[in-house]
Amino acid sequence: MSAVANRIETARLGLVVGKRVFPDAHDRNRARRVLRETFRKRRAQLPSVDLVVQVISNDVSNRALMDAFDALLDCLQEDSG
Repeated sequence: MSAVANRIETARLGLVVGKRVFPDAHDRNRARRVLRETFRKRRAQLPSVDLVVQVISNDVSNRALMDAFDALLDCLQEDSG
């Protein structure tokens, strides 16, 4: 994950889920959907940053993906506050 401060009042999310990591489109879409939903739930608590998240491993379940992203967002929140 990479984060850069922005000039707007809210956090924004960019996702990189490559074909080499998830060869099947439905798996790439699932990963994006899980990450977007996790971000949506935490967006109001995050500082004004632009986040870019790159998925680099394909052996993760929905729960593992959500937990890993939540942990990253927790670190971001601690650094800002």
